[in-house]
Amino acid sequence: MIEMPFHFLWLVGVLFLMAIAVVVVVVVASALTRNQSPSLHAAAGPASGTPLDILARRFAAGEISPEEYQKARDLLQGDGPKGS
Repeated sequence: MIEMPFHFLWLVGVLFLMAIAVVVVVVVASALTRNQSPSLHAAAGPASGTPLDILARRFAAGEISPEEYQKARDLLQGDGPKGS
């Protein structure tokens, strides 16, 4: 009798079923975590306060230099350069 070379063919079916299971797990996990994590915009929240408050907060946090703070403050208060 001739031996068939397909005696490991069952392994293809098992691997296929495992691949389908992995895809299902990834899709379900993705759907669950997407609904739980807040978006970046929602986490940051809206900027609150007047423009001068925001400018002062940025200066206090070290985001802008004293020169930039002074220049922006003068512009916001209407003491900026005249006649451009």
